[in-house]
Amino acid sequence: MEYCKIHPNDSTTLIVGIVRLWESEERGSNMEVRIEKEGDMDTYAEFTLPAYHCHHAYGFKETDIMRLEKFLRDNAVTLWRMGRGEIIAESVA
Repeated sequence: MEYCKIHPNDSTTLIVGIVRLWESEERGSNMEVRIEKEGDMDTYAEFTLPAYHCHHAYGFKETDIMRLEKFLRDNAVTLWRMGRGEIIAESVA
C-alpha cells in the first residue's frame, strides 16, 4: 500500500493510503483510498475513486469529509500516479 502524510491547517496529521486498484468493464480503473488521523486509526474515511464516493467513515464530521473529498479531487492525478507506482510521496504539505 502506498501512503503519504498530509498536514492540514489545523495541525492534525492525516495519513492517506491507497488500499487497492482494480479494473472493471463498466467503469475502467478504480482506486480505494483510506484517510485516517495519525495516531487514531478509529477516525477514518474510505473513498472510491473516480466517483469520490465515501463508503465508510467514522469519527470525521460531515464538513471534514467534504474537505477530504475536495483534497482527493484536487490531488487525483498524484494519487493515481502513486497507486500505479509511478511516484513515491512521503508527505504532502
